[in-house]
Amino acid sequence: MSTIAISFTSSATTVYNFVLDKFIEDNLPRSYAESNNFSFSVSGSAILTGTAYSQRHIWAISTPLMNAAAADFDDMYKAWDTDRADGLAVALGVIDSTFGTSITTNAVFSTAPSYQKFGPAMMIVSFGLTEI
Repeated sequence: MSTIAISFTSSATTVYNFVLDKFIEDNLPRSYAESNNFSFSVSGSAILTGTAYSQRHIWAISTPLMNAAAADFDDMYKAWDTDRADGLAVALGVIDSTFGTSITTNAVFSTAPSYQKFGPAMMIVSFGLTEI
């Protein structure tokens, strides 16, 4: 089964864990952050510039959650944002098993969650993560 597990422990020692296994779009939520540039010199030689490390992953996730789970997710984001604003470590643990080899890494919110009603008992939660 394709899943993305996200966890965060706040400075108040509250532990948040979510396993997401339903996604609104058919596209995989994981892709690569593009940070390399490819160009040609005046003489026609290929020039590849960029970072000296492997490409980082980014996630654009839209998932349906029960209202209570969506509220818990919002609580996690608020705790994460409070810790970030206080200058504390704010890495989220991410385990992505949506495609190929499972990825275990750390990430931060790069797009704050937004919430949309999805029937009387569910919300669609959409957010972005960037690997750190």
